[in-house]
Amino acid sequence: MQPTPEHATSRRTRARWLKTAGAVLVVGFVAVFVAGQWSEIVDAVRRLDAASLAGSLGFVLVGLAAAALSWRAVLAGMGSPLPVSAAARVYFLSQLGKYIPGSIWPVLAQTELSTEYGVPRARAASAALTQLVVGLVVGIVVAGSTLSVASADAVRAYWWLLFVAVAGIVMLVPPVFNRVVALARRVLRRPGSDEISGRTLVRSSAWAVLMWVAFGAHLWLLAAGSGVSSAKLGLLTTGAYALAWVVGFVIVVLPAGAGAREAALVLALSPVMDRSTALALALVSRALMIAGDFLSAGAAVLAENRHRAMLARRAPGSTPRDDQ
Repeated sequence: MQPTPEHATSRRTRARWLKTAGAVLVVGFVAVFVAGQWSEIVDAVRRLDAASLAGSLGFVLVGLAAAALSWRAVLAGMGSPLPVSAAARVYFLSQLGKYIPGSIWPVLAQTELSTEYGVPRARAASAALTQLVVGLVVGIVVAGSTLSVASADAVRAYWWLLFVAVAGIVMLVPPVFNRVVALARRVLRRPGSDEISGRTLVRSSAWAVLMWVAFGAHLWLLAAGSGVSSAKLGLLTTGAYALAWVVGFVIVVLPAGAGAREAALVLALSPVMDRSTALALALVSRALMIAGDFLSAGAAVLAENRHRAMLARRAPGSTPRDDQ
């Protein structure tokens, strides 16, 4: 049965209201966090030079792009390849949902936004969850391998994450993953039969490794700009950020892991700097991540709008779908 024009209009109106409400919530939670830490962030920024801040933001954007490509690789492996501009729009907009308490919001947003490009909801949800698991497992492996050399204290404090890593690695074995997804679909009564291959998981994991390296480099630049010097500084910052992200993700009640991530960063960085310096860097890192999320989302929307406008000009009479 085809939906009536009135029903389609009602759905579009409801979607616009939901997007508006989501945007208001995201901005509200970000504003509350920044306002609560504003003086500390300003003091920390004053310790750094413009080159360190600009370079660090550049690495943040590289890391975010790698995360988007990790998700795109999973979706393509499931049979729904998206153009880079469309994938960027879906991924970066959905990531703003992480500033609302609860780690499920980016997944829900990715699922809904992906349907605008013909991706089935079940496949979009599977791809989003798979990329989260890939990022989580690779992050734990990166944190464990680097911090075991650079910060044994952090490893002792968060030893329990090793069990999460083992469970995640088992989950990422294609036959296991495909059986778990099939079982979940039966329980939830969701249609779909997409399976994921080992090649797809390798590609997604490779992008995830680049993501963690870039995020570690952004923290390394901040630390070096603050005058910290250590032969193991690069290993330490990479492992510290991966560990902090994982801890922040596991504690789902906090928006984007606020507080938990900073605490883990301070502990992991303690071998090479005092707690006040580590906390300052953690707050600047958080501010740069927020800036990176909003910059990437804005750039992705502009790029996709230009792409759609170009297609519309090439096909007179066609009307691009509403982006808002």
